[in-house]
Amino acid sequence: MKNEEEKNKSKNPVISKCMNHLEIIGADDKTRQIVYMYMKTLENELSRVKEKELDH
Repeated sequence: MKNEEEKNKSKNPVISKCMNHLEIIGADDKTRQIVYMYMKTLENELSRVKEKELDH
């Protein structure tokens, strides 16, 4: 899990906070992986929308 902790430091603060809360409530690894995947996808989508807005 040390690698996972190191990754959390470089993430969006909202994603990091969410992952910390999942750890606190004792979510299993698979649940944390799924939540992270969806949150990261949402972050990527928001970044693309912002980039499009800046281009126009």
